[in-house]
Amino acid sequence: MRTRLDRPIVVGLDGSPDSARALRYAAQEAQRAGCGLWLVNAIHEIVPVAPMWPLLTSDTLVDVGHELLDDAQLVVEDLSHATVPVEVETALGPAVQILTTASEKARLVVLGHRSAGIVERLFTGSTTFGVIARSACPVVSVPHEWDQNREEHRIVAAIDGSSVSSAVLAYAFAAASERSARLEVVHCWRLDPFYSYLVDEWSVEQEWDAQTHGMIRGFIDEWSGRYPAVPVESRLEYAPIADTLVRYSKDADLLVMGRHGHGGLGLRVAMAAPGSVTRTVLQHTHCPLEVIPVLTPADSTDDLVAATSHARTPAEADAPEN
Repeated sequence: MRTRLDRPIVVGLDGSPDSARALRYAAQEAQRAGCGLWLVNAIHEIVPVAPMWPLLTSDTLVDVGHELLDDAQLVVEDLSHATVPVEVETALGPAVQILTTASEKARLVVLGHRSAGIVERLFTGSTTFGVIARSACPVVSVPHEWDQNREEHRIVAAIDGSSVSSAVLAYAFAAASERSARLEVVHCWRLDPFYSYLVDEWSVEQEWDAQTHGMIRGFIDEWSGRYPAVPVESRLEYAPIADTLVRYSKDADLLVMGRHGHGGLGLRVAMAAPGSVTRTVLQHTHCPLEVIPVLTPADSTDDLVAATSHARTPAEADAPEN
């Protein structure tokens, strides 16, 4: 896959209302970041059809994809008043593989995500979750509740105290600066109920609280100096992680989380397992969820600043405009 655009935002489109919502979100972000959009329609070469349906050839599906992308391009032109450059691509193959490949040249991948019932949840969201688990750049999942006309000027960053916390805060501070928003940094943890009968849980909570404040403050201080205009508060809660993050996503413009590892068994959070923290938050978040990939050992702080999905540097972002 090729693009002439410099670090565009990739949008996965399939003609559904969910992808249309992702397109609108991505158009807003492209205007904010001053970058282009790369609209991608992935067509799986094996298409399940009911016995009474006509047999669809790959050529027919490609033609449909071209029409879909043409319509999407017109939507972007209308939303951005033709200020956002757009490239389109229809590709044959699994959507996860195609979008993951595109992510290697992108600053952000944006996908729509639908809510699902308990049974549906086991079978839906596979594309979004698969791309999140493998993407080389951040991935945003836009939920059904997102309203393009409403801004709360509030960004939430969820950090766990590991090395990926710095990457999460880099993106969260940049996003808050771009949106003139306040930043809430959330760290939550709770002892697994399976072990609670073995220890004094109150003592565990007190020890966790005493050890955690300084660590979280250190991560925040690393980035708050680069973004002095961003108001920031820390929230520490001894509470179930997924439920707490979903609660904080209410009335937020964006929830930023980290992804450990690079797909497969390397993930610290078992992303392939239904019921994991990431999957639960993905299914229930009230605001767009941005998942940041892990840093490699070679990544420096300056590399991290340059890699953020927001176009301006910290100095430029906080400088007064003439």
